[in-house]
Amino acid sequence: MSDRRYPPLPIPGVGAIVVGSQGVLLARRDKDPAKGFWSIPGGGVELGETQEVSVVREVEEETGVKCEVVGFVSTADLITRDSSGRIEFHFLLNHYLARALTESTRPETEDGEVGWFHPDNLPDDIANQRIVDLILSVREKILVIMNVG
Repeated sequence: MSDRRYPPLPIPGVGAIVVGSQGVLLARRDKDPAKGFWSIPGGGVELGETQEVSVVREVEEETGVKCEVVGFVSTADLITRDSSGRIEFHFLLNHYLARALTESTRPETEDGEVGWFHPDNLPDDIANQRIVDLILSVREKILVIMNVG
């Protein structure tokens, strides 16, 4: 996908709450927005690709985990402005709940980080409260998929 900073139009994207036996899969972001913070895996939808296919592809690219989409969770806008007030990023994000088919992780980059977290013990340096709220909105479903609920 072309450069995502200062886009002429909003960029469609997906995010995945991937659940395995150890909890929710998170990756430390290697680019802005929220570079260096934990977040759910996801990214831009490519031309000709369904959102569900995009979820599966993005999760495997970013974490090495194969997954299947369980269902739709929510939609959100991610709009950030630079210091002069110009829109630096604008994503239209659809979030999905997914079940991990494999649990061995591999970060996308050499210095990347991927981990499994119980929904009741999420890292303190998660990208933002909206991600925490998103995960907690499906907490009961997460516990069922983990086989503890």
